[in-house]
Amino acid sequence: MSAKSRPGAAVLKPALTARLARRLPPLRWLRQYNRADAAADAVAGTVTAVLLVPQAMAYAVVAGLPPQVGLYASVLPSLAYALFGTSPYVGVGPVAVNAIMVASALAAVSHGDPTGNVVHALQLAAISAVTLLVLATLRAGAFINFLSRPVLDGFTSGAAVLIVLTQLPALLGLRSDTGPLVYEVLGGLARHLPELHTPTLLISLASLALLLLGGRPLRALLRRLPLPSLAADLLGRMAPLAMVVIATLAVGIAHLAADGVAVVGQIPAGLPAPSLDFVRAPGWLELLAPGILIALVSYVSSVSIGQALASRRRQRIDADQELLALGAANAAAVAGGALPVAASFSRSALNFSTGARTPMAGVVSALLVAVTALALTGLFRNLPKAALAALIVVAVVPLIDVRGFRRTLAYSRGDGLTFAATFTAVLLIGVERGLLLGALLALAIHIWRSGRPHMAVIGRVPGTEHFRNVARHRVETWPTLLLVRVDEGLYFANAARVEHFILGALAARPQVDHLILVGSAINHIDSSGLAMLESLLPALREAGVCVHLAEFKGPVMDRLRRSGLLEELPPGEIYLSTHVAVTTLLARDASNPEATA
Repeated sequence: MSAKSRPGAAVLKPALTARLARRLPPLRWLRQYNRADAAADAVAGTVTAVLLVPQAMAYAVVAGLPPQVGLYASVLPSLAYALFGTSPYVGVGPVAVNAIMVASALAAVSHGDPTGNVVHALQLAAISAVTLLVLATLRAGAFINFLSRPVLDGFTSGAAVLIVLTQLPALLGLRSDTGPLVYEVLGGLARHLPELHTPTLLISLASLALLLLGGRPLRALLRRLPLPSLAADLLGRMAPLAMVVIATLAVGIAHLAADGVAVVGQIPAGLPAPSLDFVRAPGWLELLAPGILIALVSYVSSVSIGQALASRRRQRIDADQELLALGAANAAAVAGGALPVAASFSRSALNFSTGARTPMAGVVSALLVAVTALALTGLFRNLPKAALAALIVVAVVPLIDVRGFRRTLAYSRGDGLTFAATFTAVLLIGVERGLLLGALLALAIHIWRSGRPHMAVIGRVPGTEHFRNVARHRVETWPTLLLVRVDEGLYFANAARVEHFILGALAARPQVDHLILVGSAINHIDSSGLAMLESLLPALREAGVCVHLAEFKGPVMDRLRRSGLLEELPPGEIYLSTHVAVTTLLARDASNPEATA
């Protein structure tokens, strides 16, 4: 029998093609790829590469690695993301938060010896890759956002402050021989401040001025000129590259390196050959927890960036596929001799604003960075480290979200406390511990809140079928009926409190014959909640109170039915709506006045 005549073969082939296209998105977007798309991607990729080259080297320095490692992290990982990623805008490579997490992990495992940092960085990238790929296999994209927004924002803000502080020695020309915690950095600055190097300070100030004036102010000025808006925007974004070029030329022409200005030095040309030497190196156990945390933070931040940009064009990304794409990018980082990678907000936003249409823009950026690593590294020999430090500071200062903290605190004191605690912990006890502390605190606050659920005695709004809290609205109530709404799932943390509230409300209303438990907001009942109901029903029945259920959701009712609780409910009944329950019970009492006498 031929393939064409096999039953289901015509259906099986499109299904297989669709699954393959889902795993390899280029199979979809390459079908409609045209010259206009290629031109737009070429422009966006080129502009992003201009920003990426100095940023990548700077973030590698933040991580405690040679600057060329940042270039390596911008080649193969970008190609891998283009192969598997679902966002046309996301730019993958070294990022500030990852860099400071890597630096913290390397400081703990190297014990002051930086010679093995590159090997340990590869181990971190490998752990991150495996973590993300395992989660992709489990299709866990929707289940690993354990980091609440206040935790992530507090962590990012704290990490940004820490990055700025760690760059101060380079900006001032001081030695940096301290740990990564804020009091260690400040202590080191205080000890070495008398060694302030004036030429380095002047380079730092000039670099900061160029970056600050060449950012938004320059773009705003250029837009006033008779230039196309895209051209004005592109020229304005050349400030980092212009600053790097000017600083490098100034150091070279004035021979400032001989006067003590620290420079990048000779960067090896070429790309490293893949090696498995890191597999046999020690340190895996010490780097396991940091590597997993880096993977999770990378994923959450990368998906947030991708979703934010996609929503502006009414597009969407596949969260599970992004796990695979980011895992593949980190695996490519291992093959390319780099540190863990993630999506960069600044470079992704630049891709978006410059008109990228497909992930091919990332391919263009990767190829240009590869050309730089292969043939142009000699141009950076006189690049002052102070200029890289200035680039880092200007890039990360916007991540310190003071306005976001104020807004969060005004909206929710608990969330504001989580933000502040995470921020403080990152500075005082380290990035990994600070992140874990923030996540645990957010979980504790959630349990505390859900353990004290909002509960209300409700009544009917006159002339309607709507029921509202008697403490907030003018509503109808009835002596023989008590309506209680619980606005939370019933579980171990709140079951006793719910029972106490119901019994208290009944004690205050001795004429009540019917309790209607309104479950419109109850999404889950665990074993502890079930046990509470199993003990409450017979106790109230013995006290002369009949319990009815109203507006319970289908999945909750299915579980209650399997548990056998509904068999204990009679003479209580189940009602589709609170209105039906009230009208039925009132009509029944009216037809049988002796029952309520």
